[in-house]
Amino acid sequence: MNIRLTILLVFVLALFGALALWFKPWEQDAPREDEPWAWRIDDSAIVHLEVTHRGQAGGSIECSKEIVPITGEEQTVVYDKDQGRGKWFIVDGDEREEVYQERWAGTPLLLSGPKVNRVLGETIENPAQYGLDPPDSVIAITEETGLTYEFWLGNLTPDEGYSYMRLVGDTQLLTVPEVWARVVNCLVASPPVIPPPLELGYFYEEDFRDIQELEITRNGVTVTYAPQPGERTWYATVGDERQAIREPDWWLSQLQWFGQPSKPGGPEAPGGWHIDELGASDPQYGLQPPETVIRIKTHEKMREFYIGSGHIEVDQDERPILDDAGNTQVLVHYAGLADDPIVYVVNRVRAERTFCLVENPPTETPYNCP
Repeated sequence: MNIRLTILLVFVLALFGALALWFKPWEQDAPREDEPWAWRIDDSAIVHLEVTHRGQAGGSIECSKEIVPITGEEQTVVYDKDQGRGKWFIVDGDEREEVYQERWAGTPLLLSGPKVNRVLGETIENPAQYGLDPPDSVIAITEETGLTYEFWLGNLTPDEGYSYMRLVGDTQLLTVPEVWARVVNCLVASPPVIPPPLELGYFYEEDFRDIQELEITRNGVTVTYAPQPGERTWYATVGDERQAIREPDWWLSQLQWFGQPSKPGGPEAPGGWHIDELGASDPQYGLQPPETVIRIKTHEKMREFYIGSGHIEVDQDERPILDDAGNTQVLVHYAGLADDPIVYVVNRVRAERTFCLVENPPTETPYNCP
């Protein structure tokens, strides 16, 4: 063999040997196993679900932005799939009610198999300390083949980030994410029933001719309007100053609206607006605390409602739609009532006229207001 070729082969072998010693693949840490699945089911194969939840009396659980109190009484809700139509129903004896799809969507996928955070032990020495004897929740999932998976949920872990769980027929103590367990428990605490349509109509109904006083507060400024007894003239009072108003051409129409402020809304309302069922406390709406408070007083009662921030129109990419002058477009303002979590809206023109009555009372002409 050629001496040069021999030297080259020896060099190559030495190089590969050095590389092998450098990387030492046989001494590397074994790759970390993925978190195990508690079970795996095809979500489309799930046809029946039975959930029982007790929970801790005096506690609460957050379900779809709603805080639901826990009574500690055991409750069970049964769900069944119409395999012919592919729809899910809440079953109560002989009665069947279709689930509210907006809240139900994704539930079968959620139950098709959770990933286990930790396996804390191969046996459970004292299940009561983990809330598993008796269990806080018992969930049975049935496939179309008739095979049923049953698991129990217990207490939260000390850091409240996970819930203890065990599978019936398995001795292991597991933990699963708290948010996963909470969604499962909400199937009992707050079942996904179809909400009734919001009632359309008015925030309240009073004859505008019975209004004895109209009080509007906006950004800390209050203006009070009241008719002079025996006269047809209305007066505006700001602080200690009282002046007769010069009624703009829309005054009577606006006064009628204050007597019966319309409350458009409802998910099925043609042309109506319904923003949020539980969001009135969200600062973005300007309702708690309210930016503008309208109160009317009659001989018998006092009524009030709120007007908040403007609803900015956006396009399909969530970008504000601008008018010809480059300003954002506001067609409606958020509106609501005290102790009512629902966010409604009122017409922009009605809202802006209300603001004008505070910021620029119509005591002089010409009067510049929409």
